[in-house]
This record gives sequence, structure tokens and C-alpha cells, in this order.
Amino acid sequence: MAGYDGPKIDPRDVPRLSLDGLAAGSIEVIVDDWTAMVKASLAGDPAPFYTQITELLGAS
Repeated sequence: MAGYDGPKIDPRDVPRLSLDGLAAGSIEVIVDDWTAMVKASLAGDPAPFYTQITELLGAS
């Protein structure tokens, strides 16, 4: 991740949120907005997802 200059979550959040999810009985824990966006796109039409990713990454 040294070359990545985008937003990053605090690395302490990953185990904390994972353990909170485990304690709550969750079968899956999503700890950041990027992963939640990707997960939400999996069941739908991929076109809006690719448009959003292109915009987020600033690609043409």
C-alpha cells in the first residue's frame, strides 16, 4: 500500500470491527466503504459499478 495515495482506514479498525461482528454473530463483516460498494454491486448489472469505479479512480 506504500504507493497507494487514496483514502485508507485505520488498520486498528479491521480487527475491532471484525471482532465486533463475530460477537454479534455476523457471518460476514465489511469494514470499509470501498468493500461495501463492491459487495453491493455484485448482485446487479455491472455497468453502473464500472462507471462508478471509473469515476472514483479518475480514469477515462
